[in-house]
Amino acid sequence: MALLDLELWDGRHTWCHGYREGLPWWRWGWAPAGLRTRRQIHAAGRRLARGQDPYGLIVWKRGRRTAALYRLDLTLPAARVTPAKRAAVAAMERARRTCRRCHRQRPYRMPMSTWRCWECMAETGDYGEPAVA
Repeated sequence: MALLDLELWDGRHTWCHGYREGLPWWRWGWAPAGLRTRRQIHAAGRRLARGQDPYGLIVWKRGRRTAALYRLDLTLPAARVTPAKRAAVAAMERARRTCRRCHRQRPYRMPMSTWRCWECMAETGDYGEPAVA
């Protein structure tokens, strides 16, 4: 396969393997510096800007798997988690772990079909399964 010369946004030149869906693509480990996947952007403590489009693709597994690459210089700092937001998430988790029958908090989330702990379901015999006709 022939490599194509590509001029990047900052004037550098690099090789790409071609174009897919209108975007240049590189094999695993060949992407130029300054391009990252969503996970890599998140791990760096940043987020995509609103409406930011992918700049290219990374391809692996013989072309069966792809991931979009984004320009790191266009990303924004990740939103801070405020104490109020942290408290709201804790309250939601506490509600998911509280049995609606015995009102005890358990170390696991209640099944959404019954909202009861396993002990209450065993006691009543109702496991939230649909009746078989």
